[in-house]
Amino acid sequence: MILVLSGTKDGKEVAEKLKHNGFEVIASTVTNYGASLFGKEIKVFSGALDEIGMIDFINKNKVNIIIDATHPFAKEASINAINASLKASIKYIRYERQSADFRNAILAADFDEAVEKCKEFDNIFLTIGSKNLERFKPLWEVGKKVTARVLPSSNVLRKCEELGLASKDIIAMEGPFSTELNYIMFKEKEAEVIVTKESGITGGVVEKLEAASRLGICTILIKRPTINYPTIVDNFDNLMRELINDA
Repeated sequence: MILVLSGTKDGKEVAEKLKHNGFEVIASTVTNYGASLFGKEIKVFSGALDEIGMIDFINKNKVNIIIDATHPFAKEASINAINASLKASIKYIRYERQSADFRNAILAADFDEAVEKCKEFDNIFLTIGSKNLERFKPLWEVGKKVTARVLPSSNVLRKCEELGLASKDIIAMEGPFSTELNYIMFKEKEAEVIVTKESGITGGVVEKLEAASRLGICTILIKRPTINYPTIVDNFDNLMRELINDA
């Protein structure tokens, strides 16, 4: 049994392709929303798994391979999976999105550095999701105009409101977003800088960078956390080679 840890479009695609190729697959997502994206042919578990929980899940479901297709910024989930695979003596494979070309972006090592770099601007457009939104709260508290683009779910909108964001400063939409749509949003909000994460090509970073470049505005790109993955692949063909070699 292969356990696909999914938190991205990649995870869903990997699970479905493996199933199509005759592998036994079970997927895991943190949220019910993530689970709802899968078709009926894939068995899905919804809920967060810490290291102990993952080991128990591995044993109960007779998992012999973990494919980690979580978001590049889900550092804790990846570390839990690596540690669980070692303790359960099973194979771990990281399915990592290819990076985009970000030569023209202002690089930030982490969210805190991104906040510091944002202080140079007055009108800021955040495309970082909601998980780390509270780190940017000092910006609007000192009078910076901040627009946050987030998923249109009730808990996310509630968080935005609790953090003090006005409704006019929240764009609740589900991506992916085209270059043209990004361009229109950035222009309408008169953004001086865009803040995004190094999520990879399938994460929509290229379209954000292109839209910002067309407008002549800056992009602050938060770099991926550094994780020492035991095995890493960046496409399905290489993933299949790893699985065949392990068979």
